[in-house]
Amino acid sequence: MNQEIISILEDIGLSEKEVAVYLALLQLGEETASRISEIAKLNRITTYTLLKSLQEKGFCSVFEKNKVQYFKPLKPEHIMGLLEEKKDKIKTIVPLLKQKEKTVSEKPEVMLFEGKKGILSALNIIINDSKKNKEVLGYGNFTIADRLIEYESIYWRKTRIINKIKMKAVINTKKGTEVHKEIKDYGKFTQIKELKELEKTTSYSLISKNYVGIIAGEGELHGVLIKDKAIVEKEKFIFDLLWRQAKK
Repeated sequence: MNQEIISILEDIGLSEKEVAVYLALLQLGEETASRISEIAKLNRITTYTLLKSLQEKGFCSVFEKNKVQYFKPLKPEHIMGLLEEKKDKIKTIVPLLKQKEKTVSEKPEVMLFEGKKGILSALNIIINDSKKNKEVLGYGNFTIADRLIEYESIYWRKTRIINKIKMKAVINTKKGTEVHKEIKDYGKFTQIKELKELEKTTSYSLISKNYVGIIAGEGELHGVLIKDKAIVEKEKFIFDLLWRQAKK
């Protein structure tokens, strides 16, 4: 759970050390930089710099008491308001950005991604692309799919289910998939079939309405995200063949 909290706070714009300081500040309520540095296990100067950064980002405030500076954390329930404010600001400039966007005919796109941030970006593109047709398809080696969970976090799976997006997957073994059933409605929106021959593959593919994500499993997870109608149709054709061959 702590790793989940850290991962999401990093995703919304905090650095690893800023997360440590913010969580320490939450534990203390309001405190001096010195005391916060002890809990966060960072030196005082670094902690003070991070607190100033958190203040600029809206995650804490500062006040003076007996000529000593104290820092107070943003309450967790107010984080959504902070994000909504940023979202509203972005909305105001989208029309201006669209004016500057070069108008070109629709053409294939290929994006390379690697590391945690890259994986999360690719997964978010796929889930957002699936909100209309309510379906994501997947096939490949479960070892890679299982490693994906470390990157995607419980957030991605819950987001899929909240948006009622069904997942159909063909993997080489269903052993180990039971752990996800603890998520409410997981079974209702998830179908998994087994095809042992897929254990020979070293990749895992995700298919949404307009995108195909192919994740390679050697070393750190990495891969490509392709937006191309012909490739999407071809991958769906392959998935249908595998789905018919696979066992429940």
